[in-house]
Amino acid sequence: MHCHVTGNGKNVFKAGEDIFFNADDNQHWFTWILYHMLQAGITRMGGDPDGDDTVSTDEYFDLIYRLFSESKEIEGLVLLALDAVYSDGAVDEKKTDLWVSNEFLSGRIRGLNEKLAFETDPGKRAKRFFLGASVNPNRPDACAALGMALDNPDTVLVKWIPSVQHIDVKSVSQEFYRILKDSNVPLLCHVGPEYSFPEGIRNMEKDDFTFLRVPLDLGVKVIAAHCASPVFPIRDQNRMAELRSIMEKYNSDGEVRLWADTSALSLATRLPIIPDILHMFPPKWLVHGTDFPIPIDGWPHMPLITPDMTPGEYRDIIKTRNPFDRDVKIKRAHGFEDAIAENAEKVLRLPL
Repeated sequence: MHCHVTGNGKNVFKAGEDIFFNADDNQHWFTWILYHMLQAGITRMGGDPDGDDTVSTDEYFDLIYRLFSESKEIEGLVLLALDAVYSDGAVDEKKTDLWVSNEFLSGRIRGLNEKLAFETDPGKRAKRFFLGASVNPNRPDACAALGMALDNPDTVLVKWIPSVQHIDVKSVSQEFYRILKDSNVPLLCHVGPEYSFPEGIRNMEKDDFTFLRVPLDLGVKVIAAHCASPVFPIRDQNRMAELRSIMEKYNSDGEVRLWADTSALSLATRLPIIPDILHMFPPKWLVHGTDFPIPIDGWPHMPLITPDMTPGEYRDIIKTRNPFDRDVKIKRAHGFEDAIAENAEKVLRLPL
């Protein structure tokens, strides 16, 4: 329930027709390196079949379709939209590094699901893509845009990255949160350090999970991405115990209102904190995610480092080429329960 999409559209005014991606006018040295690494990783997986050193929008969706349809572990995949940055009521082209519009992504998801329906393999026909819509509350038509996104039967959650989208979670209108609450659609909100976008690096203070108390107090279901875990434990502050305390408060009556997801926990830099995550967050509060195309490397998760991992499990992980399946196997070997993946049915607004 946490998979990103990307593309190579360069016209911000055609976001309804393509994915807009342009960080060159707003680049940070770290993201410049990261984007080159991500493109290299996507290319190794077959994401640049024409060999032109550019992963086009169509090529990326072809890759996602192949990886998901061939997965042995995953039956449903939520693809995430990402609304633009808005300044003074208008799209801020310079600060908008990636814009995946609901309109564009919804159309692609319909096409992907139609393609699945014509697969000869019944296992592939049973799979389904879902929409993680994104509506920036700073846009002038925010409530109307949210209503349109929620009217889409493929929409199962709403996605924010506050630092990237310049969202002040504490100051969003009560009407926006009321619409979200009444829809029973959860808010998937990035919390903790953000290194994947230039604006995320510059505005990390906006990704404070304590701000989530506002939508929670108004009855919105919330998923805190990445368990608020540090990306680089030596550098980043570890506030997971504080998140655990907040989760205890909002989940005390037997209903889970504040969830956390396991996306990007397979990153090599997070390896030292996985035992703490397992100890701190019970499976009934967690939901599975990958954060693809953020790397899902199996080799760092070695038996001597990963408690209770057998050499056989490690060999299986290394041999697994499908990144979605590799991610599941890594987390299973660390001790995460398979029920975490099944929890999606408890938090997402899945269609009947």
